[in-house]
Amino acid sequence: MMTTLEDHMRARIEYTTLTLALAAFAPLAGCGGDDGGSDVANPETTGDGEPGDGDGDPGDGDGDPGDGDGDGDPGDGDGDGPCASTWEQTQMKVNGQVHAGFDVDVAANGEFVVAGRIDNANFDAWIGKFSPSGEQLWSQTVDSGGVDFASGVVLDDAGDLIVVGSLQGSNGKDLWIEKRSGADGSVDWTTTEVSNFAGDNEPGDVALAPDGTIVVSGTVRMGDQDSDIWVRKLASADGSPSWTATYSGNVDMSGFSIDRGASVSVAPNGSIYVGGELGVNFETREAVVLAYGPEGGAEQWQLSPHATGGAHLHRSVGVAAGPENEVYFAVYQSTGIWRFWVHRASAAGELGWELTEEDFVYSPTKDWGVAGLAVSDAGLLTIGGSLRNEEIGQGISWSEAWVANLSLTGEGQCIGAHTWKNTHIIPASTYNYGLAEGPSGTVVVGEVRDGPENYLWVGGFGGL
Repeated sequence: MMTTLEDHMRARIEYTTLTLALAAFAPLAGCGGDDGGSDVANPETTGDGEPGDGDGDPGDGDGDPGDGDGDGDPGDGDGDGPCASTWEQTQMKVNGQVHAGFDVDVAANGEFVVAGRIDNANFDAWIGKFSPSGEQLWSQTVDSGGVDFASGVVLDDAGDLIVVGSLQGSNGKDLWIEKRSGADGSVDWTTTEVSNFAGDNEPGDVALAPDGTIVVSGTVRMGDQDSDIWVRKLASADGSPSWTATYSGNVDMSGFSIDRGASVSVAPNGSIYVGGELGVNFETREAVVLAYGPEGGAEQWQLSPHATGGAHLHRSVGVAAGPENEVYFAVYQSTGIWRFWVHRASAAGELGWELTEEDFVYSPTKDWGVAGLAVSDAGLLTIGGSLRNEEIGQGISWSEAWVANLSLTGEGQCIGAHTWKNTHIIPASTYNYGLAEGPSGTVVVGEVRDGPENYLWVGGFGGL
């Protein structure tokens, strides 16, 4: 039997649907369906107490507002609202072994595919397909003999999937692109961008163009001290390249030009938006959004709205094209004082509204991370990631997955957070590494860390 304290603990980790009148958010309805993505391909899993590492710090569930005790206080997890957690499933790996989902895409029938990593003899790339309620239909692993992972996945109109990831190569990591059957996960075709210099070619994300062709982003080594943002359009039938574009920032004082490609999204008119990072020097990285036309070539415009000239490390953590060919993107600062910003830019690259972490954060949370963005068929922008909740004055904290809906004019609709309900006194930590919109709301993928145990975690928020 569970003790009274354990009963409190179980209440403590109930999902926390928040419909507070925060700076940007009001208690309005809204969840919809389309696709989304993530650029978190290699999350921290060391358990050292830093944000994002899943160290499983406890919470005591003493009934304070915001603690999930079901007492009707705002923000405490009463379980109502359009951003509420609605379902979840887990798969377990023990003794600190990793099984995590990094990206997800949802079909029109609610089935979804997940790309990530699993720790077997070594780290293998992992792909799985699930029912709308999170029951696994099939899974496949890919093992090059080294450390491998899958970072992005998208479903095409036929229900087949294209995955992008990293495989061990001879000089470093090779960027890997593969098409698989949606029915059973069998391989249709595979192609790699081999690293020709010391260092890694790194995967970013994958998206579909309106004509069914495939667009992949990543990072490619162009020299021993030079990495560029890389974009390629490929044929769906066989993976043959249609065009490739690269973007290089400035060379720093040490002779390095280290730039990285991250998320990608394609607008209804075929315009391609790529998030990335430009290396300015060893202490400064600028988040950038690049716009390309359907036929590639040089970038049409670029935006780095937080380039102040000062030292900072900014990351691009999601781009999502909208119905008027506009783009929404997020920038995250994880070092020093953590911060994030969400922006809208027109198809011509003109900046519109901006939100900051102050429009999302509520007490007693901290260390909010962003995993991705998605635009739904219902005309809403979904943003989500992970946050750290805490028991004030107790030295007790844990991670929760969070999701928020915004109107396309930047007005908050709802916000909710959830952590998986374990059966121990010490609560688990749940991490959101990727999200997508589907017919029944937002599907989120990541991992749970519950003491020494690790679980692949998939869950749903909101719904019609």
